[in-house]
Amino acid sequence: GLNSHQQMLNVIGNNIANLNTVGFKSRTAQFSDLLYTTLSTGSGGSAGVLGGTNPVQVGAGSRLSSVDLNLTQGNFTSTGSALDLAIDGDGYFVAQSGTTPVYTRAGSFRLDSAGFLVDPSTGFRVQRFGTVGEPDGVNPAFQTPGRSDINVPLGAVIPGQITSSASIAGNLPFDATGPLAQILTISDPLTTSGAPATAATLLNSLDSNSVDYAVGDFLTISGTDSDGSPVSVSMAVGPATTVGDLVAAVTAAYPSATASLAADGRIALESDSTGPAFLSIGIRDQAGNSGSTDFTTNPFVNTRSGKEADTVRGAFQVFDGRGDAHTVTVTFEKQPDGSWNVDASIPTADGTILDGTVTGLLFNDDGTFSRVSGSGTGDAALQFQFAGQTDPQTILLDFGEPNTFDGMISLTTSASTQFEQDGFGVGTLSSVRVNGDGTMLGIASNGRTIELAQLAIASFANPNGLEAVGQNYFGASGSSGNPQIGTALSGSRGNIRAGELEQSNVDLALEFTRLIVAQRGFSANARTITVSSQILEELTNLIR
Repeated sequence: GLNSHQQMLNVIGNNIANLNTVGFKSRTAQFSDLLYTTLSTGSGGSAGVLGGTNPVQVGAGSRLSSVDLNLTQGNFTSTGSALDLAIDGDGYFVAQSGTTPVYTRAGSFRLDSAGFLVDPSTGFRVQRFGTVGEPDGVNPAFQTPGRSDINVPLGAVIPGQITSSASIAGNLPFDATGPLAQILTISDPLTTSGAPATAATLLNSLDSNSVDYAVGDFLTISGTDSDGSPVSVSMAVGPATTVGDLVAAVTAAYPSATASLAADGRIALESDSTGPAFLSIGIRDQAGNSGSTDFTTNPFVNTRSGKEADTVRGAFQVFDGRGDAHTVTVTFEKQPDGSWNVDASIPTADGTILDGTVTGLLFNDDGTFSRVSGSGTGDAALQFQFAGQTDPQTILLDFGEPNTFDGMISLTTSASTQFEQDGFGVGTLSSVRVNGDGTMLGIASNGRTIELAQLAIASFANPNGLEAVGQNYFGASGSSGNPQIGTALSGSRGNIRAGELEQSNVDLALEFTRLIVAQRGFSANARTITVSSQILEELTNLIR
């Protein structure tokens, strides 16, 4: 009993000593009694005569029967280091000690000078599982097939990725208008007997004609053309001159505008091109005419100003096959039919545009994106020939899911654009982080995220059967069974918490209580030895 309680004190002392050991699992000492000396066996009674007797046995003390692991989860503490890892749930990290695998809950790992993930306190290399990070013909290879060590070569060159598509989201103002041409309209309709004049109506029949025109009379048509250049022509008029003749003469006088007669009798002059214009017009009788019509009190007025189409501009970077970046500027332009066109441009030094137009960007009444109606050179694909590249590069524009608010919309009066493209420039591996399933992700300076490896996590049929080998490690035993290697979040294995460490699960209050119990047990057993010594001394005295 004395030896048993001494071992119990050792177990408790070890627990307390490892109160702050990362990943430590406390242990509990268990006792069992020793073989008994049988002085007499039990017997059955004689029927109707004597009753039975119990066996008479004297025990030989106690022994330490087992030291059980307490595998309850320890608390987590945040460290801020991406390579400090903890397992939330079952499982053990796998490391390699020479040729022998060992297992631990302490996940304080670092990269050594060769880029291998190791336990810095022992140099043991952390192991991986599966083929993540091995050559696949698409992504850069970081791990060597057939080797389970994890290599993270910070500073390694990460090749670029050519841009093949770009997603565009944002809002195009619903109240935007397309390009407009300037229009001048005569203030009051031309009438004859109160009815609107037609092209066949004679000038002399107009209600505003006070004296009939005769052969040899002239009208002066003057003003400025759309581009601001002066206009001044004479038009011969007479008894047979019609309103249609006047409209034709105005059209002929203006190289960049066209006159027309509306059904209500108003003459209009419209610029032949959209955008700001400088149209002006005046019609008057020349001095010496025998006829007269009052045009001066019925002037042309500006009924619509010319303007360019409303536009929304944005820009985004794309990457060519060499990883070089190019800025593509995109201009959305509202069309007269309510649709939008998209025009792309790049700096001249970057190359040439083979197809830079998307036509017929349509929206539904509720503002959601409908479709791109253009085809051929007007479809949603842009094509560039970037300088230094042999092959043309096609970039497909994605305006969002049709009939949803995911992507481009036309809902408010404000304009906004956001671009996401799938290319990357050349970069270097700059940092690493670990997901919950143990996948190690490399973060490159070009923004690219690459899977480097996946941590191996071991589970056991009987984890209480693991043998401690020191330095926070366990080894497999016949009792624990062979390790089942897999990944976090598979089978019974828990998830990985990056930037945290699992603390010791030692309960200090409980250990102090057990310490007192063990001390009392030790003292009591020591007292037994003292009493036995005194009895032996008395026996010796009897002989004397």
